[in-house]
Amino acid sequence: MKFYWKVFLSIVILLALSFSICGTWMIHAAFKSSYDREIQMGNIENSMYQIAFKNAVEAVPINYLEKRRSIVREIADSLEKSMGKSGSYFQVWDSEKKNVYSKKRRDIQSLLFDKVNQDYSGYEVIKEEERYWLRVVSMVSVESIKESYYIENMIDISHIYENRHQMTRTYQIIIAILLVATGTVSLMLSYYLTFPIHELSKTTRRFAGGDYRIRAKKRGNDEVGILASDFNDMADNLSDKIEQLMNHAKDQEAFTSAFAHELKTPLTAIIGYADMMRSMELTTEEKIKAAGYIYSQGKRLESLSFKLMELFVLKKQDFEFQSFDAQFLIQSVFDLSEVGILEKDMVLKREVEPGRIYGEKDMLISLFANLVDNARKASEAGDTIYIKGVKKEEGYQVSIIDQGKGMPEDAVQKITQAFYMVDKSRSRKEGGAGLGMTLCNEIVKLHGAKWNIESKEGKGTKVTVILSCEEQKLQKEGRKPE
Repeated sequence: MKFYWKVFLSIVILLALSFSICGTWMIHAAFKSSYDREIQMGNIENSMYQIAFKNAVEAVPINYLEKRRSIVREIADSLEKSMGKSGSYFQVWDSEKKNVYSKKRRDIQSLLFDKVNQDYSGYEVIKEEERYWLRVVSMVSVESIKESYYIENMIDISHIYENRHQMTRTYQIIIAILLVATGTVSLMLSYYLTFPIHELSKTTRRFAGGDYRIRAKKRGNDEVGILASDFNDMADNLSDKIEQLMNHAKDQEAFTSAFAHELKTPLTAIIGYADMMRSMELTTEEKIKAAGYIYSQGKRLESLSFKLMELFVLKKQDFEFQSFDAQFLIQSVFDLSEVGILEKDMVLKREVEPGRIYGEKDMLISLFANLVDNARKASEAGDTIYIKGVKKEEGYQVSIIDQGKGMPEDAVQKITQAFYMVDKSRSRKEGGAGLGMTLCNEIVKLHGAKWNIESKEGKGTKVTVILSCEEQKLQKEGRKPE
């Protein structure tokens, strides 16, 4: 069952119960008022009969009292003619509960006589066929004749029951009309109120079906409007996550393709030259050339495996950071890189200000060694590569500056992607696999450092890394340097 049907039925049921309870109470209150009024009138009428009967009997001379039964009957008949009303009856009973007078004889067996005495009267409602009668009985004592009589009057009160029945029928018709009217209005209202939810449901189904651009329309600032706004926020977050996952999947696919290609090229060369050496008679020069190709391609595979292993270790291992001297770090990078720089007839210079660095020593050496190696690959013989260390307020800044070929602007944005190479032929000639900058990026992120790459084609590249200082870390921890 749809929600607006539930709202509609709930409203209708609530209205029906409310109308029924209120109507029943009103009809009962009106009937009770009429009923009490009829009882009051019956008691008053009975009291009047009682007083008039007693006075009339006591006014009869003593010598006539021997025929008191006939005289009592005549008095009662006279009273009924003078006081009686249409739709009512008057009867007189003696103390033995025998009927003395009744124009329309009603032998009603009732326990009401036993409940009546000279101080208390009684009443009851009886039903005869389709009529309702109020029967009031009282006792009167005539001192002159030492007799007691029961005075009874019966009043037709069927009209109050008929009125109740008529009111009930009328109210039922009114309730039916009201329920139809209010039901129609409540159906329209419930549909109107739940329409935004219906629209949100359709939007949700379309979103679940793959339409990630669709958004819910916000209608007002009520709970449904807030729900629509929350849905849109959720949809935005999910869309971003889905886009990230899709991009990640594409990156993974590109990574796998590039990795397979990087493996295939050196393996093909190694297998080809190895097969040639195995199956053919070669000269010493040819053997040296083939062995050189196998060696160079093997070294390239070795470099690729080391880079992949370092990336894997970076993501899986927890490292212990410590504080050490910045001059030690840059000197270590200088000593590690100088031999390869000199072999290419290049110059490696360093300018280092005193300072301390907080991080993992071996990873940072690997970071800057990779950056210097990239600078070497991009430079020509006679070029100079600089390593500069400067203490800044935000941390210790290390810059690697070369005068090489540089990179176009779009290449700077992609340089940290796995297997991306600005110049693939030159990179492969130098034994590169396109993982160096990816490894550098992971090391920078692991240290929470900041870095910036500035490059212009034909003018060189400058890579700047800002690392945390020991003093800064101590200040964050609320301690003073020793």
